[in-house]
Formats: sequence, structure tokens, C-alpha cells
Amino acid sequence: MTDVHPWRRYLGLALVTASILALQITFTRIFSIMIWHHFTYLVIGVALLGGGASGTFLAVRAWPAATIERRLGKLVVLYSLVVLLNLAIISSIAIDPLRGSQIVQTLVGLAVYFTGLFTTFFLGGLIVSGVFTLWHKESHRLYFADMLGAGVATLAIVWVIHSIGGPATIVLTALLTLAGSLLFGVPLGQRWRIGVAVLGIGQMALLGWLLSGTPVHLPVPGSKELGWAQRHFNTLPEYTRWNPVGRVDVMPTIQVKEPMIVGGISKVYLASDDFQRASLYDLKLVTLDGTSMTGMYRFDGTEEDLQRFRFLDHAIISAPYQMGLKHNTTLKIGVGGGLDILLARLYGAQQITAIELNADVVHLLNGPYREFSGNLAGHPSTRIIVAEGRSFLTRDTATYDLIQGIGLDNLVALSGGAYVLSESYLYTVDSFALILNRLNPQGVFAWTRNVDQPPREMLRITALAAEALRQRGVSNPAAHIAIVANDIGTQATLLVSPSPFPPAAIVQLRQWADANGFTMLHDPFRQLDTAYTEYLIAPDARAFEASYPFNIFPVTDDNPFFYNYFKWSNLTFDQAFTGKINRFPIGNLILIAMFGFSLATATAFIIAPLWKHQRRGLRSPAARPMLVYFSALGAGYIFVQIVLIQRFTLFIGYPTSAITTTIFSMLLFSAVGSLLSRRLIDSAARLRAALIAVVIAIGVYIVALPPLFQSFLHLPDTARMALSVVIIAPLALLMGMPFPTGLRQLGAHGAELVPWAWGMNGVFSVVGSTLVIIISMASTFTVAMACAASFYAVAAAAAVGLYRRVVLRAERTAVPIETKVSV
Repeated sequence: MTDVHPWRRYLGLALVTASILALQITFTRIFSIMIWHHFTYLVIGVALLGGGASGTFLAVRAWPAATIERRLGKLVVLYSLVVLLNLAIISSIAIDPLRGSQIVQTLVGLAVYFTGLFTTFFLGGLIVSGVFTLWHKESHRLYFADMLGAGVATLAIVWVIHSIGGPATIVLTALLTLAGSLLFGVPLGQRWRIGVAVLGIGQMALLGWLLSGTPVHLPVPGSKELGWAQRHFNTLPEYTRWNPVGRVDVMPTIQVKEPMIVGGISKVYLASDDFQRASLYDLKLVTLDGTSMTGMYRFDGTEEDLQRFRFLDHAIISAPYQMGLKHNTTLKIGVGGGLDILLARLYGAQQITAIELNADVVHLLNGPYREFSGNLAGHPSTRIIVAEGRSFLTRDTATYDLIQGIGLDNLVALSGGAYVLSESYLYTVDSFALILNRLNPQGVFAWTRNVDQPPREMLRITALAAEALRQRGVSNPAAHIAIVANDIGTQATLLVSPSPFPPAAIVQLRQWADANGFTMLHDPFRQLDTAYTEYLIAPDARAFEASYPFNIFPVTDDNPFFYNYFKWSNLTFDQAFTGKINRFPIGNLILIAMFGFSLATATAFIIAPLWKHQRRGLRSPAARPMLVYFSALGAGYIFVQIVLIQRFTLFIGYPTSAITTTIFSMLLFSAVGSLLSRRLIDSAARLRAALIAVVIAIGVYIVALPPLFQSFLHLPDTARMALSVVIIAPLALLMGMPFPTGLRQLGAHGAELVPWAWGMNGVFSVVGSTLVIIISMASTFTVAMACAASFYAVAAAAAVGLYRRVVLRAERTAVPIETKVSV
């Protein structure tokens, strides 16, 4: 082995672990666009599985140090090559999991995706395990470099993706990993050196080609609006930009006679002479992550041209403007292509404030499409703010006559259950209560959503509004709510006011609805025969929710799974369920399938090989407490990590930023904890004390996080991210101590058990990554965190068993130690 300075090994390891984490996040973003976001959990599970399986492989194969040294450089080269192979796979294989007719193609495609990802993370795990095995005497410093590299990657990768896009990021990751192979100082034969040079030149050329502006067009399923638009118009996006919130795509200009808007236009108007005389509209379709389609209409900015948009008089999204109420000050949640702003301008709003989570959507109106959209963002009446809705409403003290949200999610995805695993802090009782607090006494909150049969989505939105009103002391929420649906019964607008609606306003709303063929789903002055009225006047809302076939109970910040409509006790499919696609509980079933898949693959790739080849170690008297200890740590760590990601999504506001900030903080401070543990924990009593401290800390976080978030949610984005790191640090530091301490103890007195320790920790990390979501959805995040505390309590009870001396004679084998990198 070439004698190299230790810092080169640390840097090389940091590059490899950084690439592993970077790939997890990059593929998470890419799968959010290519498939649906719930398949991003596949990336997490496969990454954990690949890491665990690699440690098992080395333990079973028992490679001596000389063999590892000879193969380490080759493994890095193969890893870099397989990373590129994954790019080729995702660029050429298209699947659509929401199309039942393509189920075979979907399963085959997912199998190919899984094979590519598993091979990638398996090779990455072998490299990390090999480094720890070769230089095991430096394990604590290597562990710190491992965690630091992964932690830095979680922060940097988001901005790298933003700057160069997902495909180019994959190529850059492969190139940097290849460079890392030169830092370990391991020998490579002449052919391999030539191969490395050729591969490196090829990767640099490919990266340069991508950066020159030649994009890789990832396949998008037809069930997503972008996929539909590409196929329907036989063209590709003219503008694409990646960012931490989602990829923005703009399609080339099309001309439409019938305007494309959420809820559509009344058929009464479409049959009128006014519509027949209207000119064609120039329209650019805009999508976020391939979905949430909105339209950007050509507008010259003049009041005269604004009158061309009078078709909005005949759309349900204009319902709040048809009641004769004041709407001088208007807040729009979501900007889209600017139609929301045009709507407010058309009806004479004097002050328009629009908040948008995605900065690149605002950039469209301020930058490349400023002239096309009539400089909507630059109008004196309009103020556009890049912010997360909850955060803005918390720090903004102004009140408004109207607060409106229009179609913020993809209605097709919602119909198919594609968003079941997604939490949304806009759709909670806490959020609606905040919105009501930002309305003037006679103000109106309007939300346009999907309508289905039996009612579920709009009914749940109604439940949120009713519960928020009850929390304000309103005894009869029915008098504060009106709902009007379009003429085909597919979308409706919910209208809510802090004060009871005046009769005159409802009379005007009825007249407008009747003139357009719209339907009142709830009228505060009439007892309609609808599920909405039945729910709002029910003497016991909780009893109504419990007996209803779908989940419609009002969700809170502690259980923000608004889209989880199907009850676990009733995952059935009924042809009578109506909507754009079949009402099938695909999200729930995918979650169950992922749990079974995780359990089966973890057993096949980790437990089975260990049982076959390393069973001798289980004869040790320390085997039982070891299995319990490391299994509990694996489940406990991943439970805390995923719940904190979910919790900090509310506080930070941007899901991707919440993921990266949480993972960075946990990795960094867990690494610090591992360094400190060598000095601080030297006995069973101290190890148990550290674990009890983790249990207590988790309890403190359960109680303290909600009021902390409420107190500091008004801070700017950067300040909230920095504060998040500070908040996570103490718990992560404590959680970083038990694992390396347990490994060190096993290495000293029971080396045969080390493979089992890694294996069981990996199994419960893989299975726990899905189980924690199931528990959170079925109960609350608080319950999931309490489960994590119980896992650490079990580990504390088992810790003393690790300090029993092992009498069995250990064979001289290389003991793999791998990285704990999990999302």
C-alpha cells in the first residue's frame, strides 16, 4: 500500500460518503418528477439496504486486508461507472404507476430502477466498509470524516442541483468519486489506470455537454400534466429550471379557444354568442415537478386587454368576487402563471399580495416571460413575495378582505392517491385558524379543490374550516361557510368567513351560480341534501367523521396527512367512486408493499447470509443483548430522523431544505458525539446513562418543538434554517454516542458479533424508514417520537449485556465497519 498522509484517506472517504448522500437526494428529486414523489421512499430504503448488505457481504466473504487493498480502487471505479449507468437507465426507461393498464411495464421498470440503485449503494457501502477495515485503528477519525462528508453533501447538493440540474449533478458526483479513488493510495494495474483516465475524460466531456445547454429529457408519465402535454402537443418544454422546491417547466405557446383554468368555464357561457365572438388566447402551460399545471396567458398589461379575461365571470374561481363583498385587499396563496393576479386585477382589487413558495415561478413573471405576461409582477397594485405560506402568515400582521388559494396541487394525482404519503401544513386546522385570523371581520377565505363521489377532498377541507371556526368560539360553523361547485361537479370553491355571511351576499352568490349552471353544495340559509350540509349541521362532528367511509377528520400539524383519505380498515376499491381516474387507495397499498418489500429484502440480503455464514457468533452469551441493542438503535435513529424531517418541514417551510438541514445537523453532531463517546463512555453505567439521556431528550423535544416553532416561525428563512441546526444539535450529539460505543465494545470482546450488529442495525433502519410513516399516518408524529424513545429505552436495558466478556475463540477475519448514512 502506498504510504499516504492520513488526511488524504479522510478526504477520499468524505468524497465517497458525500457522493452516496448526494445521489440519494438527487434521485429523490428526479423521481419526484419522473414518477410520483411517494416513490422517493424507494431511494431511501434501497440506500439503507445497499449499505447494510455491503457490510454483510464483507463479513460473509471475510476478505483479508490485502484483498480489500487490492480491490478498493477498482470498487471506486466501478461505483463511478454504475452511477452513470443509473443515468442511462432513468433516461431510457419510462413507467407510469398510476396507469393500471401499464402495471407489468411499471413493475419491470421499478425492478430495473431497484437493481441499478441497489448496485450503486451496495458498491458505495463496500468502499466505505473497506476503508474502515483497512484503517480500523483510525476508526473514530474516519467516522467523523464519513459523517462530515455526508453532512456537507446534504447542504451543498440542493444548490448544485439548482445550478446545473439533476442529470448533470449525477455526472458530477460520479466524476468527484472517481477523483476520490486517487486519494486512498491503493495500487491499480496499468489497464485499470488507463480505464480510469478514459472514464474520467468521458465524464468530463459528458458534464461539459450537459452544462453547454444540451439537456437530458427525463421521461415523464402521461398521468402527469407535463407528460400529457408533451404527448398531446408533440413538443418538449421550451424552458426548464431546477430548484430546491421543484422543477419548473414551461411549454411553448399554444392557442386555445376555451380557456384552461381550474374548475373550467360554465357551459352556459361556452354556448353564448360572447364566447363565439371571443378571440383565441395565447397560452403557455407551466408545471411544477411535472404536475400542478397552471397557465400563463399573453397579456399586454392594459386595462383594455384585461377585459378579454371576462370569461372569469363564468368560472367558480371567481365565486368570492360574486357576493357583493369588499375585496380591496387581497392575498393570493400561490402565483402560478399569474392568472390568480389577473383575477384580482379584473375585479378591482386595490392591493394584491401574492406569496409563492417557488422562486423560479416568480422569476418567470419578472424575467424571461415578463413581457408575455404583461409585467403582472411590476404593477403598482401588486406585491409578490417568495415565501412559504405558513411562515408568511405568521410574521405578516396585515389583515385582508380576501385570502384565496386556487388548485395548489395536481387534481389527477390527488384522485389517484399519489399524495397520500405527503404531509401538507397548508391543509391543517392550525393553518386555517391562522388564515381566519388574517381576515377582516367580514373577509372571505376561498379555496378551490376537487369534488368526488362519495365526497372526501372538499368535505375534508370543509371539516378543517369548521374546526378552525369552532376553535374561535363559533357554535354554528354552517352559517360561516358556503360551497359552490362547477356545472360538471368536478371542482368546487369553499367560501369561509369569520362572521356569518349576510343574506344579501348569499342571494347574489345563488343568482350567479344559477345563471352559470353551478350547484350550491352548502348554503348557510338552506338545508340542502348534501354530505356537506349534513356534516356541518351534525350534532356530533366527531361521530360523523368516525362513521364516514373515508378519513375526513380535520388534520392538525401533528398529523398533517390531509391526502390520506382511505382508512386502513377499509382499503377497498369501488367502481362507484368517481373522478378523473379510479378511486383506488394506491398510496396506502404502495406503503404496505414498501414495508413488505423492505422486510423481505432486508431478510434476504442481510439476515439470511449472516445466518448461513456467521451463525457461530450467536452462541456468545452477549448475542441476545447485542441483537436487541443494535436493532433498537437502528429503529430509534431512523424514527427520530424522519419525524424531525417532517416536523422541520413546517418550521423551515421548504421540504427539500428541511430534509437537507435535518440530515446535515444529525450527521454532523452525531459525528461529534461519536468522537466524544470514546472519552466519555467507558462503562456499562455510562452507556446506559447516555441512552437514558436520549430518551429524556426525545421527550423534551416532543413537548418543546411546537411552542418553539410557533415562537420563531416569523423569522426569515435563513435564520430559521440556522436555528434548526441549533435545535437539532443536542439530540443528535447524544444519539451519535451509543452506536460507535457498542461497536467498540464488541470489537474488543466479541468480534464475531460485529457483523450481526451492523446487519441488525441495517435491517431495522430499512424497515423503520417505512414503519415510522405508517405509524405517523395512523396516529401522530408525537406517537412516532414516543416509539423512538421506547426503542432507546430498550437499548438502555440491553446495554449492560455488551460488557460481558466473550469466551469464544474468534477467528481472524477482517471485520467490516460501514457508514451510518441514512435519510
